[in-house]
This record gives sequence, C-alpha cells and structure tokens, in this order.
Amino acid sequence: MKSCIIFATAILSEDREFVLRRFLETFECKFSDSDLYIGINPGSLHNIEDIVSEYKLNTKTARADVSLYNGSDASAYQAALKLLRNSGKTYDNYWFIHTKSGVNSHSDYLREWYINNFLSRRSYIENFINMEGIGSYGMLGVEFEPSRVYNETDTEISLFENKISEDLPYTHANFFYIHTLYTLSNKPIEKFFSLITDKWFNSKLDRYYFEGIFPFIVSRSGYFPYIENGTSMNGTSLLPHQLNWLNTNQLNLKYNHLIDKFQTNYSFNQLSPPYVNSNT
Repeated sequence: MKSCIIFATAILSEDREFVLRRFLETFECKFSDSDLYIGINPGSLHNIEDIVSEYKLNTKTARADVSLYNGSDASAYQAALKLLRNSGKTYDNYWFIHTKSGVNSHSDYLREWYINNFLSRRSYIENFINMEGIGSYGMLGVEFEPSRVYNETDTEISLFENKISEDLPYTHANFFYIHTLYTLSNKPIEKFFSLITDKWFNSKLDRYYFEGIFPFIVSRSGYFPYIENGTSMNGTSLLPHQLNWLNTNQLNLKYNHLIDKFQTNYSFNQLSPPYVNSNT
C-alpha cells in the first residue's frame, strides 16, 4: 500500500529540536517508503529544512504564510496539503501527524504515546483502514454534544455545519478525534480536493480546523470514521454516538460489521498528565 504523511511542524526553540528529530527518526524507521509533505509554521527555527534533509526520506517542504497563522497546527497542515495537491500524486493512506510537544514540554508524554501506539503500528492500521468502507482511523475521541455551542467554523465547504448537499449527502459523525493525529483513506481525500479551490488554501482556517472540522469529510461523504477507543475523555461510551450517526444516515446495514468494534477502552484526560492510562 502506498502512503504519505501530511506533517505539520512547529519548532520554535532549539531546546525542542529533538521533537522534530524524534518524529523524523520514526518516519525513517516506519515510513521510509512514503512521501512526506511538510508544512512549517511561522516562527519555527530557520534550519528546519536542513534538519529534514539529514534523514533518508522523500520530502517536500513549505513554510506557511504568516498571514494564515492562527496559533495552531492548522496553517502548517494547510501548507502541507497544498504541496500534496500540487504534486498531483494519490495514495492509499494519508497520515496526518504534527510535532506534538514541539512548542511545549507538557505534551512529551502524548508524543511518545502516539509514536508507540499509533505510528509504530503502521502495518496493522493500514491493513485495517483498507477494509471496504472505512474512511479514517483515530485513537482517541470525545463526543459531539448537540446542545453545546461550538466556535468551529467551516471554510469554503460545509463540513461542520452539516449542510446536506449532493456532494455531501450525509451528516457528520458524532465524535471528534483529539490531538490531531489520524489516518485517512484515499476516497475522503479525493472528495475533499474535488470540493475546494484555491480559496481554501488562501483562507485563514479555524484554529481547530484539523481537530474539529476536517475529519468530518469522512462521515459527510458516507465513509466509516473508525475510532479505536470506545470511551470518551468524559468517561462515556462512544457507541451511542456512533449508532446515532448510522441511524440518521441509514447506514446500519452497510456498516453492521464495524459497529461496536472498539479495540481499546483507555481511560484518559486531555488536560491532566499522564493523559492516557492503561487499558481498562
């Protein structure tokens, strides 16, 4: 299977340079056959490109426009996706990874957790995600609450607002992947690129675009957004939220074989270390 990595990078100080190297070493070990599209956020070290070139990886890099920076990884992901679009290449799997803990130390634990439990399981995850109908694979999530007022905003196409159209005929899933690390299969990515124009690449995205909006391209297109952990960070089961999406969109029969197929039940808290506890 042919894969690429959409890599959002932000390393603001020399004492966090090791974070970039840690990810590049992992890519060199686990993804040496993959293409890397690397977006670099404004304010990052001037020698990021030089560091990247030290590793035996097939990379393209671009610095995000400072006017599009919103204080998160969104602008770097945006720059990386522009590189991907301009390449004209397509892949079976698209890994969305960012330099978790590249700006601060309190996420060091999460960086290592995702490297050990996500990136290092590439073969298994890619075999799983290439089952018919699966559009994405994420590790941890939190439920969507219809009564809550969210500040997330769409750009050019309606993903978050759930405006049903011929192009996007389904509602979005009822949970979010958190920490902005996940894998998408090719069909949702192809759909996304078919719906956006240069306007999207020149727009300042919502701060949480790649955590709370972009992955909805999967469920809005009718593909199954798989999540490995069955429990939300709030301690509630994600199964009812999954079933609600299936029932609303009459996709039960299509995805019967995937209902309640959670593989883990980690107890975790997004804000308090150690963030992810042992499987319960």
